Amino acid sequence: MAISREEQLRNNRRLARQGLGLVAILLIVIGLFTVVGWAVRAITAALDDSDRRESYADLLYGLVMFDTVPFDDVNTVDQSIFKQAAIWGCVYQVQKDGGSLDQYERDEETGCMILPQLEVDAYLTNLLGPDYQIQEGSFQTSEMNYVYSEEKQGYLVPVTGSVGLYTPEVESISTSGGKMYVTVGYIPTLASTTSLTLTTPTEPTKYMDYVFSRGENRQWYLSALQESDKQVVASSSSVTSESQAVTSDPQALVESNLASSVTSSEASSDSEPASDSTDESVDTEPEGDTSGDDSSQESSDTSSEETDGETDSSDSSDSQPEE
Repeated sequence: MAISREEQLRNNRRLARQGLGLVAILLIVIGLFTVVGWAVRAITAALDDSDRRESYADLLYGLVMFDTVPFDDVNTVDQSIFKQAAIWGCVYQVQKDGGSLDQYERDEETGCMILPQLEVDAYLTNLLGPDYQIQEGSFQTSEMNYVYSEEKQGYLVPVTGSVGLYTPEVESISTSGGKMYVTVGYIPTLASTTSLTLTTPTEPTKYMDYVFSRGENRQWYLSALQESDKQVVASSSSVTSESQAVTSDPQALVESNLASSVTSSEASSDSEPASDSTDESVDTEPEGDTSGDDSSQESSDTSSEETDGETDSSDSSDSQPEE
């Protein structure tokens, strides 16, 4: 039966509508997956603060590097502590960003790198805020002397003359009572460890809380440094490294062997009296029933006494004179 032209057109329109419907459903599914993906990434980015923790680790690198002592107010701290932290923080940041220290001018007499005062000031401004007044000029710390060049407007830095004690690892960032607490783990450098291990430590040996307060433009600036409530948890790797350090030290190995020898000799000397008492108890212990032996011994003693009596009487009779 032949299909009329009108019915054929209706079929074509119906097929077109079905095709458009499938395309619309496909686009809706793709859009749904896209929105879900965006939402997941947004939630992950909101929960993951690794970039923020890394930025604070870079900012606090100079203070952690030299194990700055705790303080309650930045204004009570010697400025040389902060200027030294700023100098080495700038050096660290340049190297981390892939730059080279050769970009800085060198002093002709000493060969030291000349770090511009502007970079030191910018570092301290980001750390302590714009209200912190920085005094230019040479200064001295327990680690080294820093010479300021008035002509070059910078500090002479012997980049190979200092080795940091720790590297920072920001564990957490929290806000409480209008202050922000940045808990930093101190990871010892290989040069600062006393054990004779060949591996660089990877776990913090202590934790400190860097306290930040609100400043201009509601920015956070360092205001105090205090010991953290977070405690170091001893791990099996630290125990293993300590044992490796002992065995790698010849003097410690000799002392350990000597101590073990003394301990073993004391243990053997303590065990000898116990063996003697055991032998005596074995030797003195009677075997079997001893009642028969006691009676036979008594009878033999009695017979010997009677024999002795007869002998005495015969001797006395022999010794009497004849009438």
